[in-house]
Amino acid sequence: MSKVLLTRPRARSSMTDELHRMLSIAGITIEELPMLRFEFPADCSQLDAVLHRAAQGEFDYIILSSPTAVNFFEERAREAGMFDAIVRTAKFGAVGGATASELTLLGIETKLPIPMRGGSAELATLFSRETVTGKHVLLLQSQIGLETLERALVEIGAVPERVTLYHTEGPSLGDAARLIKLLESEARPDVIAFFSPSAFAHFIRVLAEMASGLLRHLPAIACIGETTAKSVEESLRRRPEIIARKADQTSLAEDIIRYLKH
Repeated sequence: MSKVLLTRPRARSSMTDELHRMLSIAGITIEELPMLRFEFPADCSQLDAVLHRAAQGEFDYIILSSPTAVNFFEERAREAGMFDAIVRTAKFGAVGGATASELTLLGIETKLPIPMRGGSAELATLFSRETVTGKHVLLLQSQIGLETLERALVEIGAVPERVTLYHTEGPSLGDAARLIKLLESEARPDVIAFFSPSAFAHFIRVLAEMASGLLRHLPAIACIGETTAKSVEESLRRRPEIIARKADQTSLAEDIIRYLKH
């Protein structure tokens, strides 16, 4: 029976999602070892202060950089009793369709859709059309946030303020050790699926530090999009065997199944 290793964060993983459903129906065994962990900053004072300012109407736009950012925003804002006030007083922007979909689940309309692969010039053109020049914009993202987005805002005269909403960390020591054990065993996966350049970077770091010889003998690699595929190609000098035609779970599952059946 074929086996696929998923490297998504535990917060993004669900036994009921489309990826699990499609792979399971195809008779594929699923193994999970997250290469990323998400958590609030150790000191949330700056975050809480900026959420309070947002509730007071200081920001015209709040831009969330990922579905994870939406989840962390909702949790912290509701815990502080400021969620409803913030939603009433600010318009929201979302980086990528998945982030916009996550906002929709909260009943929040995306007023500023931002493409995942937008360069500075493209973003500046988009922002100009949306008339954000001179507007105060709050960027809530990971500590490894999108600097291109901030630069594009500055270039067209917006007033961005970037605040760390959550921290992105690599795998736990236990998960790193389990990864090495799995790749060295006879039960190693036939495909390893990656969902972001960050996850792949941490995967490579684990192997380089703990078992560098495995880098030359990795199984097939699947990527949910071209951005992640390029990270793989640059690091390994090898094109991933599977690149989802669309950057979503359904397309990734279909392409993995097709690859394993050939």
